[in-house]
Amino acid sequence: PRPGGPETYVVFSRTQDADEVVVKTLNGEYIENGSNHGRKFYKKLVDKGSESVEVFLYYWDGRDGPAFEGWWFGNKLGGT
Repeated sequence: PRPGGPETYVVFSRTQDADEVVVKTLNGEYIENGSNHGRKFYKKLVDKGSESVEVFLYYWDGRDGPAFEGWWFGNKLGGT
C-alpha cells in the first residue's frame, strides 16, 4: 500500500500463455476503488492510449451459494 493512499495490487502471469488475450486483459495494476460485500474492491488502471475494457477485482460473499464465494475478476461488480 502507498502511505496514506489507496491500496494497489499487481496481477501478473508467469506462465507460457502470458500473450493470451484473457491473460493480457487481467494482468496489470489494480487500485482500491470502494467496497463490496464488506471487502475492498479494486479497479484495473488503464495505460493511456491503450484500448482496454474495465476490469475489477472484487469479493463475492456466500449469498449465492459456496460455489460463488471468493475473489473474482469481472467487467463490473458481480459481472463477468
